[in-house]
Amino acid sequence: MAASLKSLQRLLSAWVVGAVLCAVFPCQQAAAEPFTSVREYTYRAGDADSKLTSRTIALEQVKRLLLEELGTYLVSNTVVKDAQLAKDEIVTYTAGAVVTIVIEEHWNGEEYYLKAKITADADEVAKSVAAMHADREKAAELAQLRVQAGESLKEIERLRKELADAKTSAGPGAAANVSSVQKDYNQAVARLTAKDYLEQGIHLQKTGSFPEVEAALGKAIASAPDWYRPYVARGAAYLLANQPEKAQGDLEQAVRLNRTDTTAGNLHGIVLLKLGRKTAGLSEFKRIAAAAPGDLNMHTNIGGVLYKNNMPREALPFLTHSIDLRADDAGRSYFLRAQVYGQLGKKQKALEDLRMAAQRGNKKAGELLQ
Repeated sequence: MAASLKSLQRLLSAWVVGAVLCAVFPCQQAAAEPFTSVREYTYRAGDADSKLTSRTIALEQVKRLLLEELGTYLVSNTVVKDAQLAKDEIVTYTAGAVVTIVIEEHWNGEEYYLKAKITADADEVAKSVAAMHADREKAAELAQLRVQAGESLKEIERLRKELADAKTSAGPGAAANVSSVQKDYNQAVARLTAKDYLEQGIHLQKTGSFPEVEAALGKAIASAPDWYRPYVARGAAYLLANQPEKAQGDLEQAVRLNRTDTTAGNLHGIVLLKLGRKTAGLSEFKRIAAAAPGDLNMHTNIGGVLYKNNMPREALPFLTHSIDLRADDAGRSYFLRAQVYGQLGKKQKALEDLRMAAQRGNKKAGELLQ
């Protein structure tokens, strides 16, 4: 049994932190036949717009047209058609798998014309889409980015009308109101710019070097310094590059800006552990877990991270809670708790959990039992 537990530890060594980090970056896939699409979009500027804001909005709109077309193609011509995915899901997952290239643009002071294209390996993107759909955390992160972009576009349209009304009003405070609305408008547009750089960073994580990823995510932060998502993304990138000191600053800022985001909290906890601050890391995990008591995957991931950091007693309640939530769907939780019991010297309990994990389809548990 001792030999089996050591084998289990080796199997887990490259996995635990990745379970959280994969919420941010998609995995690399193989290559195949190309797909190319070219679309145009003309944005008519409003009172709140500059050349820069007009370009940002035009780029976001043309990207949406291109990704919709790619999604339609994938549904009809690749393995995605058999994956029972909604087209909206497919469009969401392709955002980080392709690059939009601007091939022509013009600004005349009133309208911004933009022509762009995407070229993608259809089979590669289809496989990436299927993989991201299977990863709940990764799928949720990409879905949240798309929702945020949609909300920003609605906010931009609302603020355009509000600013036009504010500029026609008179009386005390009118100028201050115009200034306030203009600031809100610029911030909404800035998040679209930051989202574009975030998607570039996601794509470069697959195809480029770390300095390129770091540069893209740095531009996302510079574009929207009051938005927490770019800090989460760069913090995760620093973690993957084994630079926890740099990751700490970004993730602390992300948590300050949004204390309810579980990805930011989990990554912050991991960084604290890597820096030897185990008490602070455990406190951060407890804070996040208390805010989402029904999240089986999050409790399981926290337990796995604590196990990996030789904190079995601290890991045990998180894994037990996830099993109590949905025992029939907790194969990975049972598998990890078996390792925890092994660290604690409770070999019989470890074996029992290993069997429970195998019964629930955990392949690693089944292989070790054989």
